[in-house]
Amino acid sequence: MGIITVQRGTRSGGETLANCLGENLGYPVLGRNVLNDAAAQLGVPAEDVGNKMEERPGRFGRKPLITKLHVAAVRAALVKHARKGNLVYHGLAGGLLLRRLPGVLRVRLIAPLEFRIQALMDSHGMDEASAEAYIQEIDGARAGWVKSVYGEDNTDSNLYDMVLNLESFSISEACDVVFTAASRPEFEMTPERRKELLDFDLECQVRLALLEDLGTQTLDLNTTVKDGLATVTGDAPLLNKGAVGKRIAEIVTGVDGIRDARLALKWLDPSP
Repeated sequence: MGIITVQRGTRSGGETLANCLGENLGYPVLGRNVLNDAAAQLGVPAEDVGNKMEERPGRFGRKPLITKLHVAAVRAALVKHARKGNLVYHGLAGGLLLRRLPGVLRVRLIAPLEFRIQALMDSHGMDEASAEAYIQEIDGARAGWVKSVYGEDNTDSNLYDMVLNLESFSISEACDVVFTAASRPEFEMTPERRKELLDFDLECQVRLALLEDLGTQTLDLNTTVKDGLATVTGDAPLLNKGAVGKRIAEIVTGVDGIRDARLALKWLDPSP
């Protein structure tokens, strides 16, 4: 078995399912607590990271730099926890944060609106109308965030390996179904997949380092890592090409575990 991500709507039972899986599998369970690690890396309050992970997209649906930075920090923190290969994660967009990794079991848990409203009324003492309005607001914000950051509809079943409806299953039954699926060889953490996970960990660290540096954070850069070799792609200004390239290489090779950096950048003249 390996990594399981549980995506859910507000008050849809995702945390309860994740805890059931963690207990049955003996795996650590992560949710919003991964924000604490990301916040510590950035030197900001965890609340700030959480807000940026769920706020609605800005004008024209563009991703602000601060959102890119916080997403990179959360991904890096999550992957660091996942390096051992055994993990249940029920935070926002877990399946998308780890979508490049093979062998990750991506689960979406849904529940009837009445179920969710009642759960919120019981836990927070809200009236029915207020509970429904709250659910619609949070779900809308999360859907907008996923669309802005990933260009995906978070309700699209094609993003997941299985979708379970609590109208048909109890939490206990859903837990048994996911446990059985996770036991299949398709989701086994093989040595090859573990190696890819370690490369992805380095990739996440490099991306975060480039976003943290004032000299490179505004550039549109992407990174892939294979056997410790980092390849950086994207657009960079032709002006001061030598200094910019040198700085990128310094940042990338400064990440522990990166043995070399290859720059495959498209150098643009801002005023041709």
